[in-house]
Amino acid sequence: MPVSRTTHRLTAVAAVAALTAGAAWTVTPAQAAPDGPARTDAVSAAAPRAAAGGLTPDQRRRADQLISVFENSTTEIQYGYAENINDGRGVTAGRAGFTTNDGDALKVVRAYTAVSPDNPLARFVPELERLAASGSGDTGGLPESEYIAAWKQSAEDPAFRQVQDDQVDQRYFTPAMDQADRLGLTTALARAELYDASIQHGNGGEYDALPALIARTDAKAGTPSTAGERAWLTAFFDVRVDDLTNPANSSTADEWRKSVDRVECLRRIAATGNDNLDGPFTITAFGTGYTIR
Repeated sequence: MPVSRTTHRLTAVAAVAALTAGAAWTVTPAQAAPDGPARTDAVSAAAPRAAAGGLTPDQRRRADQLISVFENSTTEIQYGYAENINDGRGVTAGRAGFTTNDGDALKVVRAYTAVSPDNPLARFVPELERLAASGSGDTGGLPESEYIAAWKQSAEDPAFRQVQDDQVDQRYFTPAMDQADRLGLTTALARAELYDASIQHGNGGEYDALPALIARTDAKAGTPSTAGERAWLTAFFDVRVDDLTNPANSSTADEWRKSVDRVECLRRIAATGNDNLDGPFTITAFGTGYTIR
């Protein structure tokens, strides 16, 4: 588990998206053609899982679209995204930014190798193990360019996309929904905010992680049951923005300060009163408009 998540890209998504195969769903940006999303078999397969966690399948899909916008500047999930964003975590890859320095990517590749032993990423397991054990961001031993190419190639395989979906559910979505259940959060928007924070901040015991953000919010505003869910969510937005602006982990500072608008985007949705994430609706994130279907 990383100390915290970073925002992977804010711009220049088109070139990467062209190399990425197998998105779970597609929604065009607001300025593009207004037709509905091109749904694939992966969407139908994901729908039963999406019903868990207090979100309907449509709410889960929209939450994932929002997070994809924040992570990769597109509503199309980027299973094949991979690059070194020079944040000290080595190569960041896949739909949730699985990194090479902390065991994040290693878990994905191990799970993929268990179902597809001859996959293009299997040969990198020993070096990923070494990087995870040392916490090193040095990717020369992979080597980096070959690892990135293998990740993109693997993203053409539905089994690899399924592994990424499963890892997101196990490591980010389910822990966030467990926290939401404990807090008694009832709105899709509040649950989506915890899910997004889980992806970016992680769920460990660190000062920057989701549990610590929740604890600081409770200390500031009271629990949702005492303060009311709307007041608690507003306080959580404030606490998270403060953490992104002043993270305990200095290696994330530059990237996180650039990522504050992902919180402000959700705050803007809250201001519209769309607590249920009813679609379609439009958002602006980092200066670009998108339609969430």
